[in-house]
Amino acid sequence: MKVLLITGSYPPLACGVGDYSCNLAKSLAALPDIRVSVLTSIGGGKDHDKEDGVEIFPIMKSWGIAEAIKVVKIIWRVSPDIVHIQYPTQGYKDELLPWLLPIIAYLMGKKVVQTWHEFYVNKIDKKLSLKAIVPGGLIVVRQQFREKLHPTLQKILRGKIITFIRNASTIRKKILSERERIEEKRKYVKQQKRLMVFFGFLYPPKGVEQLFDIADPDLDQIVIAGQFGGDEDYNQKIIERASMNPWAGKVTITGFLSSDDVAALLAVADAVVLPFRTGGGEWNTSIHSAVLQGTFVLTTSDSSGGFDKKHNVYYSEIDNIQEMKSVLSKYAGRRREYDPEIDRDEWLQISTDHYSLYKALLTK
Repeated sequence: MKVLLITGSYPPLACGVGDYSCNLAKSLAALPDIRVSVLTSIGGGKDHDKEDGVEIFPIMKSWGIAEAIKVVKIIWRVSPDIVHIQYPTQGYKDELLPWLLPIIAYLMGKKVVQTWHEFYVNKIDKKLSLKAIVPGGLIVVRQQFREKLHPTLQKILRGKIITFIRNASTIRKKILSERERIEEKRKYVKQQKRLMVFFGFLYPPKGVEQLFDIADPDLDQIVIAGQFGGDEDYNQKIIERASMNPWAGKVTITGFLSSDDVAALLAVADAVVLPFRTGGGEWNTSIHSAVLQGTFVLTTSDSSGGFDKKHNVYYSEIDNIQEMKSVLSKYAGRRREYDPEIDRDEWLQISTDHYSLYKALLTK
């Protein structure tokens, strides 16, 4: 079986879905009787050509209509049994071509699979319909996906094979000796007692500015590991809060870090604080990545709340600063115990579930 994955971003390009695509590609390639290729943006897959059995084509200068011919040529060249497209990615930006990819692949006689990493609850437009109407498989990473869709979209998707496949950490577990843990923590913490970490892109929905109200300036060093988004006013707000009293000298904004550096940072943190303004959950790879390192995670939820002892995660009410301050005081520094269910290689199961869907489509 030959599979062509299409993603707007791929490491070392910064993108959560790009990291997901990389892990998926490698895990699929490790299965018997399957060949995996990846079509992505220029700069993706740098120094990773044919790594772990994955052939990478980092040739997309943009994802505008003018680049469509490149997609057609790669599909002809690879001749895949399955064309699998990931949505959304940083690399696609707001271009039109990504919405047309399923139609292009379908008209070329290929079985099409799409993964939607986002909900489309109250959203329905012509561009969304363009990819929704194409027959094939649809993978979702959130449970109760169909029930929460816009009614019109439910009807459009009626003929698709919709499969829920659980998400996982896109960062490998970091094993550190006690000495290594001390040295790693010293990189970030000088005078303060606790290390509070946020990682990911800095967008308003991520609630990054709330860290300055949740953490304690008398105790905590804040490390924000991630890239600024395109909202300049929001970016300036973060910079100003970080440079003003009482936080002056107690905040580090690292910018983009490699996955290995992020893993080490998460492993030594006293808490990973993810105060999402719309809530987090099982679909969020940032939560999975922090849980895998054993660190206490404080995040938010619009449905379930309270402490999940098994995963060492506390789900707070969205925007409830006082609750999050209290929780941090109680649980910061707590480490999760080893659990064979959590600490196993979840990507083996994820790739197997993908393979099962591919086979079902090819025999349909």
